[in-house]
Formats: sequence, C-alpha cells, structure tokens
Amino acid sequence: MIHRRMPAVSETVLCLVTCLVIAAAVIAIDVATLTDGETLTREGGGIEMLSMLGYLAAIVLYFWKRPRPIWPIPVTLLFMAAREFDADKRFTSEGILSTKILFYDTPLWEKTTALTVWVALAVTLIVLIRRRGPVLLAALKRGMPWALAFAAGFLLAGFSKSIDGLARKLAPWGVVVPSDVDRYAGTLEECLELLIPVVFMVAILLRDLPRSAELPPAGLRAGRL
Repeated sequence: MIHRRMPAVSETVLCLVTCLVIAAAVIAIDVATLTDGETLTREGGGIEMLSMLGYLAAIVLYFWKRPRPIWPIPVTLLFMAAREFDADKRFTSEGILSTKILFYDTPLWEKTTALTVWVALAVTLIVLIRRRGPVLLAALKRGMPWALAFAAGFLLAGFSKSIDGLARKLAPWGVVVPSDVDRYAGTLEECLELLIPVVFMVAILLRDLPRSAELPPAGLRAGRL
C-alpha cells in the first residue's frame, strides 16, 4: 500500500512547503513596506490577507480532491474567509455577527442582512454536524490523521478567537491585562489564524490516505506490542 500512501503524503509536504514560502515572501514584503506606527498584525495587513486567501485555497483544494463535495464544508470555509476579510463589519455600521446590529438604531437592511447571515450560518453548521459529525468522531477514535488535523484546526480557531481582544474580554470581570500581554496575545491570534487554513488543507490532503495506512498495525490494535 506504500505506492498509494505516498501521493497523499507528498502532496501534504508540498502544500506545507508552498504555504511556508508564500507566507515568508508576503511577510518579507510587508516588513519592507511598513510605515511608522504599523505592525505586521494590522487590519488589512499581509498576515490577515494571507489568512483569507488560505481559506479560499482550501475551498479550491476541497473541490479538486473531492469529486462529490458536501456543500456545508466549502460554505463554512467561505464564511471563515469572509470573516478574515472583515466582511462581517466592513459594510455595516455594526458587526453583522453582533447582537448590537439588531438592538441599536441601525438601518432595516442591516438588520435583515444580519438575520439572513445568522440563519444561513446556523443551517450550514447544523447540516455539517449532522452529516459529518459522526464520521469525524469515528475517525478521531481510530486516530486517523485527517480527522486529527481537522480537530486541530477547530481547536486553533476556538483558541485564537478566545484571545482576540483579551483585555477587552476580561475587563468586565475586573481583570486588568497589561498592554504588552494584550499586544502579544493579538500577535499570537493573527499567527494562529494564518495557520488554521493550512491545517484544514493538510486534512483535506490526508483524507486520501488508504485506510490501511491510517490504522495502527493489527498487533497494536489487539493490545500487543
């Protein structure tokens, strides 16, 4: 089965190397063109743009590798790409994903747009969980590489979201976060968001591993060395 396993592994390595080279080139250009007061993690900067393009690349890769795609997966990736582009607050007076857009004095079209996006996102996640959740859980129990990669992507997304605006989130609890810590947390959050689509692409590529390559040897499965 080695000859079937190598293409998926080699494609994964190629994907990682390509992403690393592109990221290094964009960050180098970004550093060279920074003006006073700007940082690499600024809104609309190279790192944020790379994150958005990473999700779009993951969508293209998914359609390329999956002849019969399941629509919630590319739609979820598209939502994440739009979030990296700040589409949720770029075109409206309040963030579309915030309840403020409903309870504040915002135009009717903004409220309608927000409700539409909420419903679309909820339906997408529900269908995704119902159709792929059991498959993912079963694959995780068996330690399949693609499932572990997907789980890592989800965990990275959740963790990066939790540290985004750390000082602002902890302020209501009376916790004062030093400015340096808040700044480092913001930098870490942006770097993690850059990594998330890459992990998803790795998962898509590893999905092509044959089952015999994904499972541990029979002796280990039976509890023997």
